[in-house]
Amino acid sequence: MANGVAAPGALWFTDTVGVAALQNAALPLPTDPAWSLAGLSLTTVLGAIADPRPDFLTLDGLHGYMHDLACHNHIHIFPRRRDLGAVMSEQEIETEVWNAFLTRSKTLEDITVIGPAGITVVDHLGVPADYPASESQIFVVQVSAEGDPQVNNTVTWVFAGIAEAGSALVIVGFRLVPFPFDPDMQHSLSESFGYLTDVIESFSGAEQRIQLRAVPVGSITYSVTLLARRDAQMAAAILFGNQPRAYGVGRWQFQTTLTSAALPADATVYLDTTDIPFEAGGLVMFWMDPYTWEVQPIESVAADHLVLTTGLQNAWGPIYTKVLPVVVGRLSPSETLTYEALAMSSQTLRFRVDGFRP
Repeated sequence: MANGVAAPGALWFTDTVGVAALQNAALPLPTDPAWSLAGLSLTTVLGAIADPRPDFLTLDGLHGYMHDLACHNHIHIFPRRRDLGAVMSEQEIETEVWNAFLTRSKTLEDITVIGPAGITVVDHLGVPADYPASESQIFVVQVSAEGDPQVNNTVTWVFAGIAEAGSALVIVGFRLVPFPFDPDMQHSLSESFGYLTDVIESFSGAEQRIQLRAVPVGSITYSVTLLARRDAQMAAAILFGNQPRAYGVGRWQFQTTLTSAALPADATVYLDTTDIPFEAGGLVMFWMDPYTWEVQPIESVAADHLVLTTGLQNAWGPIYTKVLPVVVGRLSPSETLTYEALAMSSQTLRFRVDGFRP
């Protein structure tokens, strides 16, 4: 057991001067050797004080695979997958291609597109191209509104000596055929909603009803009157040339206008969304006439603006531009197109909607 050292007794003073009484007091030195203090003048007797720092060490660092090499010495594509949802107008995807090799440049040999037509890549470098170490470039992938109904493409940046599986962008979605003719408001425009409920009845006769659909299915019915030959022929071509395709149908009764101009590449557009059924993941149409329009997917909805998933392709003014939500609809089994004259036609269309929020 270690031996303790008795501490010196307390110093007492009765001088009314207070602390000044300690100035000439004789303080006993500590008796424990661990508390011995030596002044600098004693270094000539005791020798120099040893340097407390450890000896200099040289260590070689190694790459940790879970940290450094998981990021470096690879080709990275951002994003790796893009779900476009419904495509009604041309869209652009900015894709970053990063050569994360720290010490070696790579050769970009080719950019390949596998899948249905309608996908192109703007090659601003011109393949084959030298890709310096740690270089990052932004490529623009263009998705056309015209093409196969389904979008299922793989865009691959092919580098010499690099596995192609890790340097690809997968694009999925589906194309909609827009019906851009506004309704004739002299006739009625109606929407119907279909809900589905399961009813469970107990022995006592009490009922429990269970909702079986997250959103209702329904239909949109309205009439169009086409007074120009171009409009009549265009409407007939859209309807009879795309029977099995899905249509983008505007909810014209909810149309509004922009509160400020929207410019190309803008992702935020300002308008009053009060009582208008815009929703995140839905579609919005900017419309001036049947030949001047644009449809974009919605990322989020606020009281005074919409945030789009991608930037606008065109400029839209705040006065003459109509803004309205769009749903996915399909034509009923039979439709009637009535020609009052060669350049005039009218029709009442009924689109079946797979599901939308009223």
